[in-house]
Amino acid sequence: MTASAAGQNQDSGIYVGGAIGRSSYSLSSSNRVPVPWGGEKSSKSATAYKLYGGYRFTETFGVEAGYARLGRVSQWSSNGAYSRLQSGTGQVFYAAATARLPLGESFALNGRLGIARGRVSGDNNWVLPSQRISGSSTGMMAGFGAEYRMTQNLAVTADYDYFGKLSKQAKGGMFTVGLKASF
Repeated sequence: MTASAAGQNQDSGIYVGGAIGRSSYSLSSSNRVPVPWGGEKSSKSATAYKLYGGYRFTETFGVEAGYARLGRVSQWSSNGAYSRLQSGTGQVFYAAATARLPLGESFALNGRLGIARGRVSGDNNWVLPSQRISGSSTGMMAGFGAEYRMTQNLAVTADYDYFGKLSKQAKGGMFTVGLKASF
């Protein structure tokens, strides 16, 4: 019975983590301008990171909040005969309910469902408002992943998080690997 209580304590309580990976943007703009000769290519993925913390009420359920920086996104746009590369940087704050499915003592699957406040900041005032990738939006977020516990308090994680709309024209998500410490 004592071993069971110790196992439950290591799977509940406060945790913090950090992860790094690759973001992926989806731009809904109908403006499809080809890259001019010698011009920089459009970019819909970048290096990304997230920092987060949470509390696990039980071995299975908890809450989590975090910040993710999705990196740079760029797209060629035109305003009449003039073409220019508009770019921005995405970031997200999120809060989510979490679920965890332990598969043995060291391995577990996890999921997140919550709300995210996203923003793409950039200088693109010269673009028509219907084509701007900058802006902000609030919506649903979802994530899933796996963790492997190396020690009682330290785990390696691999996750995918989808944050939905970051602005009127941009949606974003990220694949990451990281470390999570439980207390």
